[in-house]
Amino acid sequence: MSRRALLGALILGGCGFRPVYGPDGGGAERVPGAVSPATALQLASVRVGPMVERTGQQFRRFLQRGLEGRVPGTPSRYLLAVTIVQEVEPIGFRQDGTITRVRFVVNADWVLSTDGDVPEVVERGRARTLDSFNIPDLQFYAAEISGEGMQARLREELAERVVQGVAIALSRRPGA
Repeated sequence: MSRRALLGALILGGCGFRPVYGPDGGGAERVPGAVSPATALQLASVRVGPMVERTGQQFRRFLQRGLEGRVPGTPSRYLLAVTIVQEVEPIGFRQDGTITRVRFVVNADWVLSTDGDVPEVVERGRARTLDSFNIPDLQFYAAEISGEGMQARLREELAERVVQGVAIALSRRPGA
């Protein structure tokens, strides 16, 4: 281990830094989406509010898997309200002006609050992701499949980013 890494670990350890991810809050082995047992229990107590339209409902399912699915049956303590806004930008054109490439940018504004008679806002955040796909000549089926795959990737990645933000917010709360 280098001197800088050792010094950084000592400084962060002394200031109360606790990693969110990894077994026991930060083990040597990194598993994507793995969190400490205490954080997993907190995340499982988050309920995702209803979302409109098919895209919102599919996005909500990804969020539910990332939150409630960690420890099924955990009583509700928090409510997560998410609003998603999707922008479509043509970024590639042929000489005749037809579009050859499309980029989707998706923003999710979220509010985490306590689940009670008088809800208290715990944290607000925003997640953003983008992806794009090509529109091949006269291959409408291929363009449709590419677009659907891209949409699924966007929803999954955006849900992961929101879950990360919620995990960080909950790990900062007293008694976490």
